Order: sequence, then structure tokens, then C-alpha cells
Amino acid sequence: MVRFYSRAARRNLKAGSKKMEENMSTAARVRRQFRLGRNPKPGESLPLHPRVVWERAYTALERFRTMMSLEKLSPKHVDAAIVFIEESNPDQPHFVLLSEGEDRVREELSSPDVIALGMLFRQFDAEKKQQSTFPYLFVGLNERGMAVLKKAAEIQCKYAALTKDVN
Repeated sequence: MVRFYSRAARRNLKAGSKKMEENMSTAARVRRQFRLGRNPKPGESLPLHPRVVWERAYTALERFRTMMSLEKLSPKHVDAAIVFIEESNPDQPHFVLLSEGEDRVREELSSPDVIALGMLFRQFDAEKKQQSTFPYLFVGLNERGMAVLKKAAEIQCKYAALTKDVN
């Protein structure tokens, strides 16, 4: 069901979003454009085949890098990792970097007790000199799955802060 907004409220929302966009860096605008749309709804079958995971992940990364290039930003400032869990410990996230290649991704995800949840993108904003980490879902997740993805983002942010890994 779509929420009802009065004309004045809708006008205020549009004015607020325009004001927000004026203060955003170019990298933040690209990130916002990439994330537009709705997340997948829970209910699609899990686990996905490793080939499907690779195709979705690689396509999303290339699309984001293309958007960065169109805005004259370095596509090297974007990296991504696939987040997965093992049935033996479903609350502990594991990572495999897309930069490691398709063979490594398929090797990690081909085990029958592994379920791929989504991706974590890391983007370096050269204007503001800061890293941004944000999730990308392959399928809709329940609350527990979202909590694991959030935990993965926290782990990745802590790791980046410890290593000062800036592109």
C-alpha cells in the first residue's frame, strides 16, 4: 500500500531531497543512484548456485564501476566482497573478495553447507577522504540474515580502520 502524502508534504519532501543532494559529494550521489529501488523481498529460494552468485555479484560491481566512470570518478575506488554463512555457525559471516576471481568464489561457495547472503561494497570518496561500506542483497533476507549482514559490515569497517586500507 502506498502512503498518502498531501501536496504540501510531497513538496517538502522533494525540497528536502534536493537540498540533501546539493550537499552530497559526487561519490555519494553515485552510491545513492546505485542503491535506488527496492530490495528483494524475502521468500526467494536459498541457497543460490555459485555460478548465479558470481554472475549477480560481478554484474553489480561492473554496473557500479561504470556509474563511477561516467561521473569521472576512479572505478578502482570500489571493491566488493561476497558475504556467506556456513550451516554449522549461521550467525558468523565469512567473506570472499571478488578481486580473488571467479574460481575462488566458486570454490568457497560450492560447499553444500554454504549460503551466500549478499555483498558488501566499499567505496572510497576522494572528495571527503572517507570509506563507505554498504550492503547489496542477492535475495530478500529475514531479520536474522540482515543482522548477519550488518555484523559483516561492522567487521569489515573495523578491519579497514585497523589496516588503514584506503585506495
